[in-house]
Formats: sequence, structure tokens, C-alpha cells
Amino acid sequence: MKGVFIAITAICMVGLLSSCAVQPEKNDLAAFYAHQPRSILVVPVVNNTTEISASPVFVSTITRPLAERGYYVFPVYLSDLVLRDFGLAEAGHIHLLPTQRLYELFGADSALFITIKDWSSKYIVLASTVTVEMDYELKDTRTGTLLWQSTQKVVHSSGGAGGGLIGMAVAAAVNAMATDYLPLARRANDQAFVAPKGLPAGPYNLEYGKDRDKF
Repeated sequence: MKGVFIAITAICMVGLLSSCAVQPEKNDLAAFYAHQPRSILVVPVVNNTTEISASPVFVSTITRPLAERGYYVFPVYLSDLVLRDFGLAEAGHIHLLPTQRLYELFGADSALFITIKDWSSKYIVLASTVTVEMDYELKDTRTGTLLWQSTQKVVHSSGGAGGGLIGMAVAAAVNAMATDYLPLARRANDQAFVAPKGLPAGPYNLEYGKDRDKF
């Protein structure tokens, strides 16, 4: 009987602890819901790394996840050409522009500003590590209000899987030289835009207006 009492007590304690478990932190989306953006202009990406291919590779991954969330995304390469026609070719300069200027040029509800903070591969004897890290900021173009923000970092390590020291070293070196950043960039975007700290569904997604409890 004593054993049964102890078991019941343990189950109750587990239930109590589960109910008190810390829930995932969520973004404050009051400004986002107040402005309800329907379209997103992805402005040229600021690349704070030494890897010159980072920006074009990353930009190729950004449209699809935003469109899948239900937003109209202005064609990134066409937008870049329009900005260049107006003498706006430097990403850092564009990030400092008043957002109203972007509204005048494109009529977009919001603008997504992305900064690449890390885009690197490190080879250390028997292992290699590939890292991508980005800051995301979505702003209302009419007012400049920050609607949503996120920072994502994805790290992939390889090497040390066996085959002797020589085989491990060769595998790590080959991986470091032939790095494919696309899967990591896509994963960073997926992490950025999903619940509980991502973007609520836009007007072209069936979940529009129904997913507030997730964010």
C-alpha cells in the first residue's frame, strides 16, 4: 500500500512539474498585428563576412519560405535592378535609407533587412565546422516601425567518423573545401520563420488569422 502511495505521489509531482514547465519564449508581435503586412520587399543583404559569395547564395534561398508563409515577395533580383537604376547599389547604404523611400519605389507594405554575420568553414585537423548566422528585421515601410526580428545560427560539423586518422583528416579537409552552404541557409530561414518566434501566416496562406496562439 505504501508503494502505491509513493507511485501516485510521484505521478502527481511529474504532472505538477509539467504544468509549470517553461514555455518557449515568443516575440512581441503587437506591432506586426497592428500593421498586418501583406507584401515583403527583401532589400539587398549586408554581408559582414569575408566570403564574397555569401550574399548571392543566401538570397537564392529567401523567397520560397516567405512565399510559403503566405506573403507576396517582390522578385529579389528585379528589385535589386530597380534600386541600382536609382543609384542605390550599396547594401549598407540601402539599410540606412528611410523606409518610406522603399515604399515610394515599390509600394511594398514591409521590407526585410538581413545581415549575414557568419558564413565560414573551419578545418581543424580531424574535423571541419561550417557556420552560417543571420540577423533578420522586418519593418513597416510607411512608418519604419520594427514589426519582427530574429537571429539564426546553424552549425554543421563533420569528420571523425572513422577510417583511421588519415581517412578522418582527408574527409574533414574535403568537406571544408567543398562546402555547400545552401542547406544551412535554408535551415536558418526555416528556423527563423516558423513558430513560436517566426512570422505568422500571411494573407495567401490558409492559416491566415488562425495561428495567433502559436506565435
